[in-house]
Amino acid sequence: MLEYTQATRGDKLPAPGAAGARQADAPAPRVSVVIPCYNEEQFIGQVLEQLTGQDGAERCEIIVVDGMSTDGTRAALAQFVAAHPEARVRVVDNPRRAIPTALNLGIAAAEGDVIVRMDAHSIPSPDYIRRAVEVLGRPDVAVVGMPWRIRPGAETLTARAIALAVAHPFGIGDAKYRVAGEGARSEFVDTVPFGVFTKRLWRELGGFNEELLANEDYDFNYRVRQRGGGVLLDTAAHCAYFARATFGALARQYFRYGFWKAQMVKLHPRSIRPRQLVAPVFVLALAGLALAGCWLRPALWLLAAVLVAHAALGLVSAGQLLRRDRDVRLLPLIAVSFLLIHLAWGGGFLRGLLGGSARVRLK
Repeated sequence: MLEYTQATRGDKLPAPGAAGARQADAPAPRVSVVIPCYNEEQFIGQVLEQLTGQDGAERCEIIVVDGMSTDGTRAALAQFVAAHPEARVRVVDNPRRAIPTALNLGIAAAEGDVIVRMDAHSIPSPDYIRRAVEVLGRPDVAVVGMPWRIRPGAETLTARAIALAVAHPFGIGDAKYRVAGEGARSEFVDTVPFGVFTKRLWRELGGFNEELLANEDYDFNYRVRQRGGGVLLDTAAHCAYFARATFGALARQYFRYGFWKAQMVKLHPRSIRPRQLVAPVFVLALAGLALAGCWLRPALWLLAAVLVAHAALGLVSAGQLLRRDRDVRLLPLIAVSFLLIHLAWGGGFLRGLLGGSARVRLK
């Protein structure tokens, strides 16, 4: 039976507790999978199907934190539970529709000792939970995550090009979880997507910062690292992630990422990395040269040279990707995807930097 839990943003988080590590000989922990969700009728059934087929699924509960979906998400959830009566699935309402709020609501309602933060656009490999819980037992690991295997969000050329672009270093930098291929070794990193951690750690950190409507994972993991905890990217398992399917959705996504990255940098200035300044500098250079070109013709030539150089690098990188997908029709679409990512992320970052500061509500 599908259970519904009423919860609001006003629910209080548990008070911080003392640190402590699980003993190696302790019983297997209970696991709660928390999934923020909004209008995910297309994917939610696949995600739940894969989660209930995991090794150790009998010790897991699944909490879907729904932002009051307006499509068929609720019907898809009810249909899944009717077909899988053994599954422990609960739905928590999230009227605010913000991901960090959803995470806090879901984790507050969770009964498990270990929290698996999952996404409604992702499908974990069969051993994902078992492996994550196993690695989390190491004393040097506070958060563990797995690399993404990025898949197209639709069966179109544009969607295929976007999926390739957001998994290439020229598009998204050195985000290890996006570019770690098969055979890559596990390593400690700045952040991981969909981290697995203990509920105790979440309490001690005061939860996710609800003022950051994106980059909440990076902020959480940064605070973990600041207190001496290790964030491990473990490559023994993985998660399939469905990328955005259209250029418009891609641009909106990366503008949002850039904007909230700037807010996170305001909270934690030392968290910025030089590579994260490349896109904003690129956008500033284009804007400055275009403005200067109103008076100085050489500035327009320089602007054209910068755009041609970016296009050339984009096409070279796209050519590398075509070793995996040999459809030459993808070449210009991948190059356009790169340009959109850089313009949207850089523009969003600058907009966020010039806008109001993010307020700190959680320690």
